[in-house]
Amino acid sequence: MRHIAFLAMIVVAPLMVAPAGAAEKVSDADRFQLWHDCEPMGLVVENLHKDAVDIGLTKDTITVAARSRLRSARLYQAGRGVPFLAISVNIVGAAHGILVTYSKWVHDRASGLSRGASLWDSASTGTHGGDPHYVLSSVNQHVDRFIDEYLRVNEAVCGKSG
Repeated sequence: MRHIAFLAMIVVAPLMVAPAGAAEKVSDADRFQLWHDCEPMGLVVENLHKDAVDIGLTKDTITVAARSRLRSARLYQAGRGVPFLAISVNIVGAAHGILVTYSKWVHDRASGLSRGASLWDSASTGTHGGDPHYVLSSVNQHVDRFIDEYLRVNEAVCGKSG
């Protein structure tokens, strides 16, 4: 009898999982962080520390990779101020830290002021083993995560993805 229950669970369990690409609910918090009417954004890559240059990582390499990803999603606009995606890569010795943030204009009702503010981020730390491609791959994963989240939240305007 146990075997039948186990087999039934194997057959039924996959049917209970939402299919890949099923629409996820977009919360108010998601919209506050990432909604921007699917408008393109600028890109800012911070200058690198000497240790990054020593392992062969360059600001240009990071910029080209991130810009290419944003362009392929039709989210990049040269010279754009706010909104923008910012990438900070810090290499110190054998360690690295990556921070990717998305900033857009927000309005504070209490003061009546509007300013650019960082509302979404993705970060990681680790060791790089002297391999600049490993660090760049990690940066790309953060940028891909941002694009995926941004398109999910702005899907109604950006069009159906995937």
